[in-house]
Amino acid sequence: MAKREPQLLSGLTDTVGGVVGSLVNDVRGLLGSIAEGILNPDDKRPEPGYEFQAPGAGDSRGPCPGLNLLANYGYLPRDGYVNYGQILEATARGFNMGTDLATVLAVFSILADGDIATESFYLGAGPGNVGGLNRHSTAEADISPHREDYYTGCGDNHHVSSRLVKQGVDIIKAGSGKYDMSAMAQQYAKNADFSKKYNPFLYAFPFPQIVSLGAFAFYPQFFSNGTYGAGGVPNYESVSAIVGWQLNEKTGHFEYVPERWPENWYRRSFPYGAVEALTDAFLQIYPANIVVPGASQLLTPNFNVTNILCDVFQGIRSITPLGLAGDEKDAGEAADWALSKLSPVLGVGALGCSLDTLSPDYDGDSILFPSASQTGGPINSPSAQASNAGNNVYNKVYFTAAPTKPACNHAYSS
Repeated sequence: MAKREPQLLSGLTDTVGGVVGSLVNDVRGLLGSIAEGILNPDDKRPEPGYEFQAPGAGDSRGPCPGLNLLANYGYLPRDGYVNYGQILEATARGFNMGTDLATVLAVFSILADGDIATESFYLGAGPGNVGGLNRHSTAEADISPHREDYYTGCGDNHHVSSRLVKQGVDIIKAGSGKYDMSAMAQQYAKNADFSKKYNPFLYAFPFPQIVSLGAFAFYPQFFSNGTYGAGGVPNYESVSAIVGWQLNEKTGHFEYVPERWPENWYRRSFPYGAVEALTDAFLQIYPANIVVPGASQLLTPNFNVTNILCDVFQGIRSITPLGLAGDEKDAGEAADWALSKLSPVLGVGALGCSLDTLSPDYDGDSILFPSASQTGGPINSPSAQASNAGNNVYNKVYFTAAPTKPACNHAYSS
């Protein structure tokens, strides 16, 4: 069986018999593990009054499975148009995400993908496919656990990729059978290798890269049934349900289905915050495959979690806010708004980050990174890519084979 497994990663999943049967057996063999230890009944999710409802055609859903799930249960507005306060409350109540981590993620999502006046953003694409979390290389980033890069996916950075799910199943089957930190580091290493080889527009820009690395750590820390490291189990049932996939046993492909909690699921029992997330991201995930951004502190004594968080705090101006069009005054006002939100959790009174190193200078498209405005870059997408930037469509199979070239003409199967 082990000798046959590489076939699963080469796009040969339409072969009847051995390959499909092997995959079905693999998945069935991963079922059945449950959380251990003492579970607090107050941590069981969903709570009474929060019922699952699959998103409709007009509901905005995008690349973040946890937020999609919270909207599917009504912890967030079901239409996917959410605001700052709702994000902080829902992520804490649904997954026990720390306020500092939720604040950082929400602020950057609003700043880069949403509307500062209303402190809101869309979970997927905004009206006219403008903005929202589907906007590439802002809060959403390349090298995702189970979604293709924006370029190689031809603008589809938000549907679950069947071939990446298969890759992950192969990894956990060969390991502990769980989506633990070791398995997620291996998934990251393989995905980063693929991106380096086939994505000429791989942007390892600091903040999106932090989100990308953190996403791999989120699988065991937030998607585990129970508290990871204290009896919680990041098992196949939990991860597949929360991220949103199911195996079609006839074809051997994984269909993207609406995100939901499995039966008898318990959130982690204590908050998981920004410091813990970056510690896991940079000490357990990142070493598996170094992708160097503009990180001057890398491999120096100054490379530590506090300094990384302070870089985030001080690097507000490194992201082009949605709709500001490079106006210096508006950009300054946007930075002031973001800093007012981040200061209580990352500022002088918290981590001791300095306020005197922010620069008001604006230098063309280098506010993002070199070549940002080139075709294929995050602010100048080819038309074929832009056409794939809409909201999630479920109950279909996406990416049965590795997109070594932009998959602009791949057919989605129902």
